[in-house]
Amino acid sequence: MRVICSCEFRWYLLILVESPCTHEEPLPVATHPIYSVSDLVGEMRQLMERSYPEIWIEGELSSLSKPASGHLYFSLKDESSQLRCAMFRNRASLSRYVPKAGDLVKVRAKISVYTARGDLQCIVQHIEDAGAGLLQRQFEELKQKLAAEGLFAAETKQLIPSHPRRIGLITSPSGAAVHDILTTLARRHPGIPVTLFPAVVQGEGAAQSLRKALANAHQDGRCDVLVLTRGGGSMEDLWCFNDEGLARDIYAATIPIVSAVGHEVDITIADLAADLRAPTPTSAGELISPEKAVLEGTMISLAKRLRHSFQRQLQMHAQLTDQIASRLAHPRYKLAIQQHNISRLSNRLQLASRNTQNNQMARFNRQRQRLMQQTPTRYLKTSLSKTIASQHQLQNAMQRQLRILEQKHAGLGSQLDIVSPLGTLQRGFAVARDSKANIVRDATQLSAGQRLQIALSKGEVECDVVAVSAVNSLVNNR
Repeated sequence: MRVICSCEFRWYLLILVESPCTHEEPLPVATHPIYSVSDLVGEMRQLMERSYPEIWIEGELSSLSKPASGHLYFSLKDESSQLRCAMFRNRASLSRYVPKAGDLVKVRAKISVYTARGDLQCIVQHIEDAGAGLLQRQFEELKQKLAAEGLFAAETKQLIPSHPRRIGLITSPSGAAVHDILTTLARRHPGIPVTLFPAVVQGEGAAQSLRKALANAHQDGRCDVLVLTRGGGSMEDLWCFNDEGLARDIYAATIPIVSAVGHEVDITIADLAADLRAPTPTSAGELISPEKAVLEGTMISLAKRLRHSFQRQLQMHAQLTDQIASRLAHPRYKLAIQQHNISRLSNRLQLASRNTQNNQMARFNRQRQRLMQQTPTRYLKTSLSKTIASQHQLQNAMQRQLRILEQKHAGLGSQLDIVSPLGTLQRGFAVARDSKANIVRDATQLSAGQRLQIALSKGEVECDVVAVSAVNSLVNNR
């Protein structure tokens, strides 16, 4: 029997056949003792716990689970293997580190076996971030904080001057970055003066040294642009450029700042806060300095344009002088012209005055004739005649309407007489009422000896009922 451990540290039992025989004979029990699964797993657990009472393990955290119980379950892995881990609630509650998937961590743990499944696992007592992972997390947290405050906003960036009169370098005097930038400036434009503000760019106190050098550059006040730079290195080497105070000083700077820290893949907080980021110190020198050959070509082109412009101005002024000279004349000739113009304008004024007077007189006469034609007397006579005619028409219409209403009233009266109770009585009918003054409409409602009041067209009669017949006599008479 052989025990095999997989890459996930899960135990499996495989029985390997040593003999090629086809008919395997059972071995005697006394020679090979038989273990139960629980016994074997228990012995493996004791073996692992005795062999590894407490060890440190480093790996990448993955498959993180945080159930409601408060325990933490996760895996540690590297390039080829992974190991299941458990951190119980009493230990997890004491840890200041908040684990996240993908972090590189170190754990202090005991190696054991989970007997329910026979899995190898680590019982974690302590967990912490491992080096570069902690720096990266601090970098991301500071980056998010400053970005939320607007320190990296594009609209707050200052423009880098295209032709600086003086360049300031903030870096170590003995570093390679100074040599690279000065070499680039000497090649492109050797006439630009450079001032070095020395600073420590690595290790303890480097951030304070950089901030002091930046303050000195502002106090000097002669530079048009500042270059914050150093050569490449690890994240720990470049960590001083991730200082929060340095980032705030860069943001508050009144002089444009170019950041050229490390290689092209290295990005620091200073790069994000600066007005311009250069991938390398050499490229920073190229970005802040105009090329001498290009400037010479530009100067030659501008000189040609200036010469042509000056020549055009001379020609234009010469032509203007000739035109003015051609317009010059003797004052007596000008006076004669002015007198002629005055006489001509005087005649035009007199003619215009007479025409205006005649037009106003003709307009007055037309208005007078229109006024005479529209005198109020004629309108009053016409209106009076129309009023008298309207009165006659109104009286005739009222008389016609009265006659129509009288005829209609007479017809309605005749119709009313026909249907009135008195008219019915006058035609020979009578109305019978019983002792309670109820009108009798049906003979079956009466009985012999009952007293009735009979209303006629003239007067009333009281009588007694002698006999009652249900047959209508009028119908029978018909």
